[in-house]
Amino acid sequence: MTSTEHPQGRDNEPAGATPAGRAPRRDAARNRARIIDAAREVFATQGVGAGLNEIAHHAGVGIGTIYRHFPDKEVLVDAALGDRFTELTALVDQGLAAATAWDGLTHVMRQAVAMNVADRGLRDVVFSSRPGRQRADALRDGLAPRLEQLLGRARLEGAVRTDLTVPDLIMIMLMLTEFAHRSSPVRPDAYRRYLELIISSLRPQSAVDDLGVVLSAAEVQAIARQWAEPSR
Repeated sequence: MTSTEHPQGRDNEPAGATPAGRAPRRDAARNRARIIDAAREVFATQGVGAGLNEIAHHAGVGIGTIYRHFPDKEVLVDAALGDRFTELTALVDQGLAAATAWDGLTHVMRQAVAMNVADRGLRDVVFSSRPGRQRADALRDGLAPRLEQLLGRARLEGAVRTDLTVPDLIMIMLMLTEFAHRSSPVRPDAYRRYLELIISSLRPQSAVDDLGVVLSAAEVQAIARQWAEPSR
């Protein structure tokens, strides 16, 4: 949150009780929902680097109303994008339930990349962690063991090269979503060809050369933080 986003004085929207009693609570709930919906739409197109003033304008509320519901921007990010992580968790669970691990893994990769391509905010939050995003961080942390389980099954089935790791999958998805963002003005579906090329390279028969040192989880986070939110 930058200093330019703080109002000189919080807007003077009424917050007190009315004779109806429940009307302020209904108005507050309505405003909160409008803010979250607006944040989702703005983050989807601009990423989480979008300013609160833009979200307030999109929601049709004063910026002071945002601050009354969300003490800082990261809390709003968490509220707006937490449900998207629930969708990602459900996606990986679908992969685990597939008839073969290869079918499950490739389904997860295709759908997860498509989700992140369509929603820049989701991409930013998937690939980086910041204080205040407790819900998103907890859900993301729950994805790693599920992916490890799915990848482990694929190894046991002999479906993938044995040196493939979860950090490899994360970096692949990050690279593809960034490429999709850069190429979409020219051809929105261009990334799909490279996704399929990469998927084909995961097969055991592709393991002809040493891939070098595997990235650690900390290194993945450090790289993703530089890439996913470069303007922050």
